[in-house]
Amino acid sequence: MTFPECARRGLASGFAGLLLFASAAGVAQARGESSVWFMHGAHNTVYLAGSVHALPKEHAEFPEQLEHAYTAARTIVMEVDLDDMDPLEAVQFVSTHGTLPEGETLANFLGAKKYAKVSKLAASLEVPEAVFARLEPWAAAMVLTQFALMKTGFDPQLGVDMQVMERARIDGKEVDGLETVIDQLSIFDSRGFDEQTKFLLDSANDVPRLNSDLKRLVGAWRTGDMRMLEREFAKERAQAPALYDALLGARNRKWLPKIEALLQGDQDYLVVVGTLHFVGRDGLLELLGHAGHKPVPLPAASTTPTH
Repeated sequence: MTFPECARRGLASGFAGLLLFASAAGVAQARGESSVWFMHGAHNTVYLAGSVHALPKEHAEFPEQLEHAYTAARTIVMEVDLDDMDPLEAVQFVSTHGTLPEGETLANFLGAKKYAKVSKLAASLEVPEAVFARLEPWAAAMVLTQFALMKTGFDPQLGVDMQVMERARIDGKEVDGLETVIDQLSIFDSRGFDEQTKFLLDSANDVPRLNSDLKRLVGAWRTGDMRMLEREFAKERAQAPALYDALLGARNRKWLPKIEALLQGDQDYLVVVGTLHFVGRDGLLELLGHAGHKPVPLPAASTTPTH
């Protein structure tokens, strides 16, 4: 049995914007007065910007600090190079790695009680059972959360990542990535089935609050109220510490030398990653600080930072 065509279309249309957003919709960092920072290299400036991966139309405009950082940078560095990414690559990965073996179904795997919760959510989202019936729990969580996201009016195409990528393409700015979409998906696929099941059920429990959680996230991202979101993040992490370390801390540590290398360049860079990557002891701000760098919040009405 092949991956359902309707699921293929859904993934291809917006999978990149949803990645990690599903598991971290209510979190962000807790330092500074904005979600944009800068560091001086020997001959350049490296900007760091927290991204919200999906936005509603009424909040799609960039904050002033992000607008300034984008204008100043010649090269954009993102989690994934969205400009060169083939969305069908993600679909193929889910088809081959996120589908249960022939003859097995999610209903049999989860058991009647747990599957009833998942199928009830799917029905409320008008998702046909064929879309998720044979997916592994992590993939089912991704697909159902994407459908839920579409219902809220938050659009991955209006997220900071996609907007930056489209603008960079028009403006002729180079776009690079810190990792690949397969790297991202592999984090979920590598989790044990018990952890995947918990992720799926937690996602199902979170969907009714998704719209309000997203509104709070966007409000805090835009106004710089990061301490409140730090508390929210602590609650989320407590539910699945191993998964959150894989999603955040481990990836931050992997990215750190790549970001440090940008400080040796002779042009200005803008690094755009999910805002949650700047939170806590394993956040990029802390890691950069321990490495001897000093990320400084970029104030509003800023001029180009001087060396």
